[in-house]
Amino acid sequence: MNELREADNLIPVDYSDLLQHIFNKLLEKNMFKISSDRLRLLINIDEIAGSVAKAKVENPISDTRFVRSATINFANEEKFAKKIREIKDCLEQSLKSSIEEENLVNFIEGLTTNLESFQGKATQLGLSYPFNESYTGLQTQELILDSDKNGSDSLLKFAKLTITVKNTQQFSSELQEGIENHIADFCETDAQDAYEILESQVNQESSDFNLLQKLADTETLGKLKREAIIVYLEHIAQNIDSKDRNTKGFIYLKDLIRRLRLIEEYLDEQTDDFEVYYAGVTVNYKDIFARGEAFDDLPIIPTIEGNLGESRDKETGEVQFTLGLKLQLNGKVQKDEGKTSFEYNLNIINPSNSEHQAKLADPDIQSRESFARKVLIRVFLYFFVFTCDDSNAENYHLDDELNYDPRPKFEQVLIKLKGNNDDEKRGIFRGIVRGLNERGVLEKVETLRRLLIKFIDKKGRLPVCNENPFISISREILNKDSDSISTGDFFQEDLRQSKKILKYIYIDKTGVNINALCQLPVNIKIEDIRYFQGESAPQKFQLKYDIEGVNVLPVFWMPKTNPCWRYYQRYFEPKYKHILLAYDNQCLNQDKENQESFNSEQKFVYRFTWILLSYLCLYILLEECKEYTQKLLFMPMVRLHQGTSENPFHAEKFLANLSKLLCHLFSQKYRCNSQGFRVHKPPSSFNIRNGLNSLYSVLPKKFRLTDNSKFPKLQKLAIIIVSSRESDGKRDNKNSQDRIVTLIGEVIGVERLADGSIKIQPLITFDNNYSLRNMYREPPILTETVNDLYSEGYQDFLYVAQATYTSTLHITQKEEDEELYFMSPTIIKAMKQGQKNIKIYPVFYDKYYVHSLKNMNASSLYIQDTRQLTNISEDSSQKAVVFFNLFNGISVGKKEERNYNGVISYSTLLGSFYSNVMDDADIREALVLDSQLKNDILQYLTFFHFSRFERQSKVSLKLDPYENIIGDEGIGALSIFPHITEKINFNGLAFLTEVTKIVDVPF
Repeated sequence: MNELREADNLIPVDYSDLLQHIFNKLLEKNMFKISSDRLRLLINIDEIAGSVAKAKVENPISDTRFVRSATINFANEEKFAKKIREIKDCLEQSLKSSIEEENLVNFIEGLTTNLESFQGKATQLGLSYPFNESYTGLQTQELILDSDKNGSDSLLKFAKLTITVKNTQQFSSELQEGIENHIADFCETDAQDAYEILESQVNQESSDFNLLQKLADTETLGKLKREAIIVYLEHIAQNIDSKDRNTKGFIYLKDLIRRLRLIEEYLDEQTDDFEVYYAGVTVNYKDIFARGEAFDDLPIIPTIEGNLGESRDKETGEVQFTLGLKLQLNGKVQKDEGKTSFEYNLNIINPSNSEHQAKLADPDIQSRESFARKVLIRVFLYFFVFTCDDSNAENYHLDDELNYDPRPKFEQVLIKLKGNNDDEKRGIFRGIVRGLNERGVLEKVETLRRLLIKFIDKKGRLPVCNENPFISISREILNKDSDSISTGDFFQEDLRQSKKILKYIYIDKTGVNINALCQLPVNIKIEDIRYFQGESAPQKFQLKYDIEGVNVLPVFWMPKTNPCWRYYQRYFEPKYKHILLAYDNQCLNQDKENQESFNSEQKFVYRFTWILLSYLCLYILLEECKEYTQKLLFMPMVRLHQGTSENPFHAEKFLANLSKLLCHLFSQKYRCNSQGFRVHKPPSSFNIRNGLNSLYSVLPKKFRLTDNSKFPKLQKLAIIIVSSRESDGKRDNKNSQDRIVTLIGEVIGVERLADGSIKIQPLITFDNNYSLRNMYREPPILTETVNDLYSEGYQDFLYVAQATYTSTLHITQKEEDEELYFMSPTIIKAMKQGQKNIKIYPVFYDKYYVHSLKNMNASSLYIQDTRQLTNISEDSSQKAVVFFNLFNGISVGKKEERNYNGVISYSTLLGSFYSNVMDDADIREALVLDSQLKNDILQYLTFFHFSRFERQSKVSLKLDPYENIIGDEGIGALSIFPHITEKINFNGLAFLTEVTKIVDVPF
């Protein structure tokens, strides 16, 4: 059954002309070449891709207007499938002709090696690794949360933020009442007509009345988060030790608070669009700084890290958001040679900086535009927060810092930013950077940093901070013309321009305001949560690799230029049988010497050709392996990169993402992983070992508890991880349910072996494309995956997705809109398939950060007492319950830079969410109550975190073992490439998923 046919309003794509060009080039040249010793297979995709890119190719998208993404809504599905099969058949014939008389199966089998032969030290480039090393002395230590214990005895502290918005269910009626009062004030004769029109608008979804409600619903939480950030700084200032109140650091703290308030006032005063321009990019400052993370680019600022809970009481209309706070303290930016955050961000502003120049020359238009936005955002922030008088001036006094007003001078800058002369803007940017450097702002930042580090190191508990502002809608939004009001035109014209209306929605700290049209009371609460060492003894365990019988088929992605090629010839070519994909790593660079650069259309064709041919070539080869080889085959993909992390070569970056995409797809049947090594300078043994840890992290591992009496009882557990990414959609949201999305997933298997050890390994990945309206109902790929696992003896399933918390106040939320996305009851019901033995445990996760007050010896720490965890997030309705917090016990970096440790928080859903779908008691038994089953599942979950370790020094858990599937570094994000029309996205994973179906790889 085709899952995509409902997407008729989407623009079709037709790759026929492009596929024909690829096919014609394949007929002209055989890409495959066998080394003379028959130990290496060279596949020259790069030459074919470069050649096809130079041909004149038709745009696959017939109409690019309003298109955000276009990938697999094929104009003619049968025609597409036929072309794919023709290309595959051509590749097979070329491969067979290259190996001459030798049997293809024997040739491929001859390229594989037993992984145990790679046993060795991991001190130099290559694939050698100490697989037989046993990691002992690992341990987990229980923590407890106790609000009565002395704070000075605590190990960790956490700044917990709770934002509570009250009376949301009364918002509509209060808004209506406020408008009725306004009608009474301005309409003496036609009031009744106006009342009737207002009543009809209340009941009309698309009316101005409901538009205002929607804007208040969606735009307010960002304002509340920014307010909470300033409140936290004020709370810190109130609790600074008295002896530190006359220091420079304290003055700088007060000035930071003052300037953030100035930004809020300045933005609220703006009446125009407030749009500025640079490098072809438009930024609306009111839009950008309406977001909760608006201040995050400052070097010292509280940031909100972690959405730990969201609850709503439908009866009282109270909505509560539980969040984590963390201080950003001008830390070192690793990807920029250890520069501080302040220095790094000044370099972004500075047009003379090489990274600034390189980013604006990026061939990827989306990356280019993203960087230009970063520049404009930082220009505003750094000008407003850091410009100052000369502290070396004769009449300067420290308190002068608290009187400086950046607004008049910024108005002069703003005039230039609104113009179209980028050279003039670059001059201004250089002047800002020069001024901040000359006036010693970095030293001020460091002084403030030292004060704040001293503050967070305080062991005594802070008092609870409570602020009670109001969300207010200004009466100024109402029309004052009686004739207009009498005809139902109640609002200013600004209402129809959503960002202009933001000036009428504000956070009011003065209390009940008679000038407000309506108000919602808010509580902002900041608590100092403390963690203490538990009384139970640490749980000790060990881990080791389990690679018996694993065969390996290496694939090397190598630039044909030095130093990469030299390293390849020394460390890889003579030592390993392998497949080689060599390429020109400068072909996508804008500044390539002595050769014309590809334009945007050619870059898409180049990428498309690489995506299709690399997949088909490797698919053909892997399918020729014998069945017993396939079962335990591991395909490591190793890449060498000449570019640096801050200035990568664009071809290297593209092929790195492609290799990860291919690994994900081939992990449906094999084990596969990709890892790169930067060789612009000789890599250290530390970096080599870390890279190999990451490369081999997908291999099976065995864990064993030291205490035999605590062996888990649960035989098997499957951890299913899911995410999604759009492949086809339009820029408007009118038909959002018609969008095509790719469902992306991975399954981890946990099994208790006969000897009591616990084996953890990736089992499969899975993907399929669906219209959005179908994906959150009954996606067959999930049902089929659970069915296959059930047939292999799995009955308990931990079903993991990232927390689906919203950014709205639920003012306009209706019952039918209350989607749980991947956790919806319809999906859970489909996965259970009516089998009572199948237990699905829905799990959300998110991360937050804690500050360490004492040295911790444990590799990890945990809390699993559900009653204690209500201190982190408590849902009064008991629908969402936090059941496990897992802490990374190891801090990375120098001691003076280690300010926070990461925590992953797991929660589940209870109550009426899954009535008539599954027994609530099953979830409680597995995740909430103090039971053997819960202990086993959480033990397995902890082992899974450790199984993904990537660091050479002390082995520690990987805080986010789901990042390959979920988030900005997940495979869904890495699969997005610019289309032939640059501002349109092409989803490589969605595309190859359809190709996979055609070449008959079963899902």
